[in-house]
Amino acid sequence: MSLSNEDVRKQNSVVLRWIPGVNRELRSSAAWFQFGKSQPFITRGTGTKQRQEGKLGNSIKPSTKQTFGEIDTISFSFERHGIFVHKGVGRGWEKKGPMVTRTAKGKMTNGGRNIVEWFNPVIDRNAPELADRIAEVNADAVLNATKLMI
Repeated sequence: MSLSNEDVRKQNSVVLRWIPGVNRELRSSAAWFQFGKSQPFITRGTGTKQRQEGKLGNSIKPSTKQTFGEIDTISFSFERHGIFVHKGVGRGWEKKGPMVTRTAKGKMTNGGRNIVEWFNPVIDRNAPELADRIAEVNADAVLNATKLMI
């Protein structure tokens, strides 16, 4: 069964209404990492290709991709250090199973790293709502396509 243009529009509308709420929750979740920092604080690259990374919460940006007019991909981009925070890894710290362990040799500069899952829980909490809304739109589309009356 293929969706009509109206059904695609309705489904896209559901997705586009879902994204801002999730984006707000992600920014709120990442706000934990804002304390004590007022300027961009991480420099990536070398020479003329240097760029400073900003605060994680400010960098979160949603985007969508469409196939034949239907939104089929939702993504959230953010600064690279957001992954390291989420997994608790980086600069001599590696995730091994459920734990983060020190892999670098030399003097340890802090007491360790913690895994701070700021991204996945927000998506996991909100994905069922989106799935239910899309299922409703598609159920209506099936009924409309078969011209059933209930």
